[in-house]
Amino acid sequence: MLSNRDQFIKGGLLTTKIFLNAAGFLRIIQQQEITSKNSRNHNARHGEAHEDASDPLDDTRIHPEDYELARKMAMDALELDEEDIHNEHPSHVVTLIMNDKDRDRKLMELNLDEFAVSLYEANHDQKRYTLNVIRDELKKPFVDLRSTFKLPSNWDIITMLTGETEKMLHIGVIIPVLVYRIQREGVNVRLDSGIEGYIEPDNLGEQIRNPFEVVKKGQTIPAVIHGYTFHLDRGEFLIHLSSKPDHMEEGDKGDKIHRSVPRDACWDGARHAKDKEMLDRKKRAETDRSRRVIKHPNFHNFNTAQAETYLEKQQRGDVVIRPSSKGNDHLAVTWKVEEKLYQHIGKLSLHVTPIFHCCFV
Repeated sequence: MLSNRDQFIKGGLLTTKIFLNAAGFLRIIQQQEITSKNSRNHNARHGEAHEDASDPLDDTRIHPEDYELARKMAMDALELDEEDIHNEHPSHVVTLIMNDKDRDRKLMELNLDEFAVSLYEANHDQKRYTLNVIRDELKKPFVDLRSTFKLPSNWDIITMLTGETEKMLHIGVIIPVLVYRIQREGVNVRLDSGIEGYIEPDNLGEQIRNPFEVVKKGQTIPAVIHGYTFHLDRGEFLIHLSSKPDHMEEGDKGDKIHRSVPRDACWDGARHAKDKEMLDRKKRAETDRSRRVIKHPNFHNFNTAQAETYLEKQQRGDVVIRPSSKGNDHLAVTWKVEEKLYQHIGKLSLHVTPIFHCCFV
């Protein structure tokens, strides 16, 4: 019977390479009393290694190459020094942390980021992820990492088979459906995803009892969902629909309420309204603005960027008179002050005749 992982190699059961690849999966379940007994044997031999000694780390997913990291982590969590465990089994401190009722808190208080940085600076070992694994194993060795299995619900099965979800096909939503069979008992329809639906004669229209008078085969009509029938054990799923005007109206209201998405808590509503107003004003100005004809040598139908481009090749002090975004009763002026330096003068009302006088020495 094996008492530790090293015996896989010493006993010739595995080659070194195979052992190193599989060591983390070779679990040797141990009892606390065995570890304590081996610790006492180790003490009796005054620190001499015991080849048959069991190791609590062999009962974890931690690889033997990282045993020293696990022991160092346990010592830090228990706030012990090497002198405190000098005559103990090398993994005695691991046994202590595993049996500590407050081990979760102590292990979580460790600064693994700083520990990983020190390892990298010392030997260029990238062990940040490994440190997380070691901490989890010290807390709960070989814990099942899989989530609790849960049987799929009816809607989970429908989503897997068709891609439709309960949110997409909730009661009250209006969807387009294709009529593929018409009978006096009702109308059979199909969704784009292949799900079948059914509309009873009473739900086709106001005071209409004959489905042939309302719809035709191959026609696509809007309908509102008002129920389901699940028989998944027989591979059946049916949606009950209605195309009556009053049902459609109520369904449309309910769907709008359902589909309203709550706004993000960090959303700046005031800034959004301001930006929207600015864009709307700019769009209206561009739409309403007509190409103005003013007989003046400095007037051009330019915007701000076009005016600056034009003045790049002009002399200092030259100006461009141009339309204003404020409306047809305003003008704007762009003045070349210096190379690549311009001043824009706006809000000039046509009711006052502006006079521009520039003097340069």
